[in-house]
Amino acid sequence: MNEVSLQLLRPVHGGYCLAHEDGQTYMVRFGLPGEQVTAVPVAKKGKVIFAEVSEVLQASPHRQPPVWSLGGSGGVGGADLCHVKLPFQRIWKAQVLTDCLRRLGGEEVYAQALDASGGDLSCQGASSGSEDGLEYRLRADFEVSTAGRVAMTKFRGEELVEIGSFPLADPVISGSPLFSDPDSWNQVLKPGGRIRAWASANGLRVWNGRALFDESAHPVAEKNVRLTVAGFGDYLVAPSGFWQAHRQAARILGEQVMAAATSDCELDSGVSTAQGEGLSNAINVEGDGSSEASERSEADASCDRLLIPGNRRWNEILELYSGAGLFSRPLAKILDRGGRLTTLEGSKPAVKMARKNLSGVPGRLQIRAGRVDARELADYGGKMKTPPLVVMDPPRSGAGQKVMAALARLEPERIIYVACDPAALSRDLKVAVLAGYQIRYLQAFDLFPHTHHVETVCLMSKVNPIKAELITAREDELRAVIDDN
Repeated sequence: MNEVSLQLLRPVHGGYCLAHEDGQTYMVRFGLPGEQVTAVPVAKKGKVIFAEVSEVLQASPHRQPPVWSLGGSGGVGGADLCHVKLPFQRIWKAQVLTDCLRRLGGEEVYAQALDASGGDLSCQGASSGSEDGLEYRLRADFEVSTAGRVAMTKFRGEELVEIGSFPLADPVISGSPLFSDPDSWNQVLKPGGRIRAWASANGLRVWNGRALFDESAHPVAEKNVRLTVAGFGDYLVAPSGFWQAHRQAARILGEQVMAAATSDCELDSGVSTAQGEGLSNAINVEGDGSSEASERSEADASCDRLLIPGNRRWNEILELYSGAGLFSRPLAKILDRGGRLTTLEGSKPAVKMARKNLSGVPGRLQIRAGRVDARELADYGGKMKTPPLVVMDPPRSGAGQKVMAALARLEPERIIYVACDPAALSRDLKVAVLAGYQIRYLQAFDLFPHTHHVETVCLMSKVNPIKAELITAREDELRAVIDDN
């Protein structure tokens, strides 16, 4: 396919800008809304052509030289917004979230989300220790080239590209001998292999699939990685397991979940600045898109709209996709006397870590390994005594409509949903809203600067009165949603 000249429109999910030309729809990487560009088509899926910018004919004021050249067009991926100034990255992500909520969630979901957000959807930044949004990743995965060097795979390809730096990583990783003295790692960096680097509480730890190594490439006796979360303590994580990448993410999300869980009756009132430590100001989605407008929005949003923690305690808490127990440990502390926390996680190594991380925590804790599905939820529902608080942090694909419909049948009093994909979140919220739940709070966080990824925390509550027959009455709508997935 030949190069094409395009006028780029709004940003869309996945790090793309939308464009139309000669009746054809294009999804274009490495552009900015409003730009006139020349783009090279790289793939076609259905009626959509995917392309990458080859030349910028008319640049946006929000464009910058890529903060990492290898993350840009023709590079390895992993930094697909590295050409976008950091303040506008957050406007971009808020606009993508807005688009997903409206287009995939529907007008009712969008209206509720907008109302819960005080009239505008925004994306909060998080301090990374670097004003340009670099040096934030606590973990990074790499390939090993045939020459035994750290490498990454080209976007949409299998070709390996050796990298001499990775500026998105914590300095413990980016400043390590992995890059400055790779020859000292020749016993670890085996051609064709893969490694994961961690900036742990004990310094650099590198996992090669069999053992952990320190910054001198010496094997260590540790079997797991220790990470410190301010305000929450130390956690153990399997070296190949999941953990939030941004150094502030675990703290921010943990604080948000606990505030949503303990907030008193007035869920949508007040602002908390105490919970906002380490967060940059929210950026309004509206406005003329200029740099000056961004600065005004930041100034106007000096008080972050975050939930105020309260004194609410729970007799029944169900945590789905509970991982290594980041949320589980503080959630156990808000149980009523005799209350029960049940966790469900599909990864057995993560469950093993959760049991270690919850060791010594008092209370009735049921840490279960198993797939989150309708059958498991129905089994739990047959044993619960009171409407639970549900906390869920599903994978990028989301919970799915069948799980959300089964969850709604439990009639939890509150649902706290931590999402890493705005499209999946929007589809899941559609089922919850159809089943009678109201969005009370929704806030996006930029925990992956220079990439298109965004985290969102959403609190829903049961609309009173809501009965099982309401779900039954809307069964056709729910089934249609499920069938459309």
